[in-house]
Amino acid sequence: MVSSLFGPLVFFLKRAVMETEVLGIVLGAVLPIYPMLFAIYQKIGRYDEVVEEFKKHRTEHDHHKEECHGS
Repeated sequence: MVSSLFGPLVFFLKRAVMETEVLGIVLGAVLPIYPMLFAIYQKIGRYDEVVEEFKKHRTEHDHHKEECHGS
């Protein structure tokens, strides 16, 4: 009878411990590579800025080319 009273509590505690272990494993795997992921994210942002600048220069060049060559 006692085990039936505390059965849900035991189940909850076991589940909480398992979730804590999984969380520890995930954090242990992700945290060491996080600085590298952040650096990649920053480089992608810089790349996007370069691409936008290139598109602007290409548009200006096409516009000047049309003015100079007439087509």
